[in-house]
Amino acid sequence: MLERIQRDGGATVAELARAHSISNMTAHRDLEQLAREGLVERVRGGARALAVGGQAPPHPTAWDHRIGHAAEAKSAIGAHAATLVDSGSTIFLDASSTALALATALGAAAPYELTLVTNSPMIASQIRADSIHVVVCPGELDQYTRTITGRWTVEFIRRLNFDTAFVSAAGLTLDAGLTTSRGPIADVLRAARDAAGRVVALVDATKFGRASLVSIAPAQDVDLIVSDAALDPGVADAFRAAGVELHVAPRLRH
Repeated sequence: MLERIQRDGGATVAELARAHSISNMTAHRDLEQLAREGLVERVRGGARALAVGGQAPPHPTAWDHRIGHAAEAKSAIGAHAATLVDSGSTIFLDASSTALALATALGAAAPYELTLVTNSPMIASQIRADSIHVVVCPGELDQYTRTITGRWTVEFIRRLNFDTAFVSAAGLTLDAGLTTSRGPIADVLRAARDAAGRVVALVDATKFGRASLVSIAPAQDVDLIVSDAALDPGVADAFRAAGVELHVAPRLRH
């Protein structure tokens, strides 16, 4: 568990529980013990690695915040989304923490001969299954968001074909659709959307009703939205009434 946190820079309770076939409660207790021994730093929903000398990194990145936010919900979304992936298919996963939860679920029960394309170095390092062929997009790495973007990334994706593109967003409303705070991220997601036969948006309940700076796609242009059980039923009904296909992932059993 400690080796994984040191390798990846951090991990959520749900990810560690799944990786080690233990309950979330056991993973939580183990992380508390590692924190007491000064080996990791506890953050909301998980833990992150300590820098050399035993001190926590002075400037938490956007990834550090995202990976611990709504971790249980993202694990449930990832587990449900994994059931949508067929053996022999080619998929795109964006650099979101929710897509990382999907990658974790796929790694635990890998489909046969799956090709996975991603602009996330974190997801690429997560996959261990021999049956998953991982392709990492070229481009410029934003250390703060742990996302590969830029002109090279967009041009590379435009030359590919995906059965399904799994994307996320910083916010989702019926008026603004899927939105994000950074233009380069939106450019990559639009390219993936255009290259895919089906687009599935992975959006936890906390993102509904929020509109960020840059639009990615109208909600009705996405083939399917997967959210979690915390989503307000009235909000879910409003999206469905507007013609949006929406799945609510059931809570995971511990």
